[in-house]
Amino acid sequence: MAAQPIDPMALGLLMYRAHQLARAKANHAARPAGIELQHAGVLTTISTGEVHSQRELGRTLGIDKSTLVRIVDDLERRDLVRRQRSDHDRRAYEVVITDEGERRLGEAGELFRAAMVELLAVLDPGEQRQLHDLLARFADQERAGDETA
Repeated sequence: MAAQPIDPMALGLLMYRAHQLARAKANHAARPAGIELQHAGVLTTISTGEVHSQRELGRTLGIDKSTLVRIVDDLERRDLVRRQRSDHDRRAYEVVITDEGERRLGEAGELFRAAMVELLAVLDPGEQRQLHDLLARFADQERAGDETA
């Protein structure tokens, strides 16, 4: 028997609801670390050392300039990142993670993981792997589109 077609709008709304649920669960769990998912995304990307400027950071994360400035300002106020003159371009600033930022990101990461384990408990390990693989393929289409542009 052939699979019944899925209403794309219903699927989109379901994906949005899943995102809201996961984000709320993760943010609530990591509250003791004082880091939300948007902070963790920025801190994780900075900590790789592959992104130096705020412009590169925004492009990598797909965050518009004004939102990114607000996030980086918030992280800087909390001494989790600092802006410093770039060694590569004296006109530009780099955003670097502080020791406190590294510590809090590690703490939040453990809390995020525990929240996701709890949230994913409705799926068996095979279903979790399938969900991961499908979402990775879905998300990678943006990267594939960037490479062909």
